[in-house]
Amino acid sequence: MYSVNLAQLFLRRDDHLFRLKRAEKIKNVWNLMFILLALTLVTYIWMAWLGLGTDAISMNMADLNRVEYEFRKAWFVIGRVGYALVFFLFILFVSSFFFWLFNDVAYKKMIIMQMNVLLILLLERITWIPLMVYAGIDWFVSPFSFGVIASYFTNLGYVVYFFGAISLFQLLVMWYQIKWLSTMSSTKKIWIWVGVIAWHVLLWAGTAALSFYHLELLYLIR
Repeated sequence: MYSVNLAQLFLRRDDHLFRLKRAEKIKNVWNLMFILLALTLVTYIWMAWLGLGTDAISMNMADLNRVEYEFRKAWFVIGRVGYALVFFLFILFVSSFFFWLFNDVAYKKMIIMQMNVLLILLLERITWIPLMVYAGIDWFVSPFSFGVIASYFTNLGYVVYFFGAISLFQLLVMWYQIKWLSTMSSTKKIWIWVGVIAWHVLLWAGTAALSFYHLELLYLIR
């Protein structure tokens, strides 16, 4: 029996991974899952409440009356709640499924790995809040990302978004996943590296595409 402790899995990784690898029964998973869901929802609602990402509303604000503007804000918050749910499910279940496909580790244990990944990603999003509110710095040019460096070499929006999606937090996630899988799985380390890097490159490319074409669509509407 192993009771999941996310802090110890990160700080005392080797000891707790050894115990988790031998465990036949795991408890405290559902409790932590609901806590993480609540943290994800609170983080995105907080960001929406502060007005982060409301470009689609504010750019036509002069054409709206007070009721219409507040109505759109309410829908924006609802949309962010929906996005938070999709983000939560994708990180915990879809990413876990991908890694489960090429590693001999139980799917439930993969979800436990992704719980700590979700915590790191939520921490990254919390760092975006003061940067956007007080410095006007968007996520893709955060000082923790490589988007700033890319912007010095190119004006291509997609390239800047792609490198903006690569951050110190993302590299920490990759390091954690590689260490975790190397301990828990008998898969050759080279294939673990290939799988983790390929998955993240795919995610970065997808994030860049969504960000780039989202702005293009807003420009056309405007």
